Amino acid sequence: MLKELYEIDLSGHGSDRRLRAALQDGFFFVRNTVPESLLDDAYQLLEAFFALPAEVKQECRVPGSNGQSGFTPPLVETAEKGRVPDWKELFHWGVRLPEDHPLRVRYPSRYPQPLLPEALVPGIDAVLTELHTRMLAFQHEVAAEIGRSLGLPAQYFAELLQDGPVVNRATWYPPMQDAPSQDHVWAVEHQDFDLITALPRATAGGLQVQAEDGSWLPVDAPAGYAVVNVGMVLERLTGGLARAAVHRVVAEPGQSGGRLSIVQFCHPAPWTVLTPLRIPGEEERASRFPTLTADDLFQRTMYRINRLDSRGLKEN
Repeated sequence: MLKELYEIDLSGHGSDRRLRAALQDGFFFVRNTVPESLLDDAYQLLEAFFALPAEVKQECRVPGSNGQSGFTPPLVETAEKGRVPDWKELFHWGVRLPEDHPLRVRYPSRYPQPLLPEALVPGIDAVLTELHTRMLAFQHEVAAEIGRSLGLPAQYFAELLQDGPVVNRATWYPPMQDAPSQDHVWAVEHQDFDLITALPRATAGGLQVQAEDGSWLPVDAPAGYAVVNVGMVLERLTGGLARAAVHRVVAEPGQSGGRLSIVQFCHPAPWTVLTPLRIPGEEERASRFPTLTADDLFQRTMYRINRLDSRGLKEN
């Protein structure tokens, strides 16, 4: 049962036992290598973007991207367990592969055209691109440390993640007093379906992780740290040794104002086959999940949260 958030040291002096315990809980703190000043700049520019009129932001939508690029208006994304859409609006960005890259040719919907609203918010292009690059380097470092703690070959996760469709998400959670009904919340309980997710500090509280006994623990990354949470990919690869913890975002009673957050989803390359790992000391662990590809898991989950249509592409 989750009792604390483990602070993991990436300097090479951390405890493998402690990291394994953190993986079982599914949420832990890691000292962030992304400069606080860069994060501040990104939030300032994103606040300016989300403050634009709705009709202007609508021009930043990217049809056919499954919501993985550009703007998504409120009340579109519905969690698998949600009765109504989440009360949030989104902006996604990443880096596109070269035109002739086999992953882009084979999985075009996983590598949509990036859109950064430089004409609307001057300076946002360079800042968000640098933030994406630095967060990705941080996530690769975390993944390498996880692999080391599990006794995997040094380059295992590096190869699995090479040219993966990693995407950053900025989420604006409007004030709850403006929500369409009392049934709406910022983000209904859910699990991420990547390898790991990095969540640096947000502009307000609201993130909560569910313990195995069903209780909810508030999670607020302090300055200089990021929360890292386990996704479904890592849970499947480890046969459940790592737990894709259920989490949600809810406003506290009486909380006024909105919330802005930035996260990065670290996805493996779509052609990766999620075959259970042979982890030293865990040889007796029975296979818990059927084998499927990373893209199969992505497509199935996107359908369940109302981001795909019958052709495999959702027009936002």
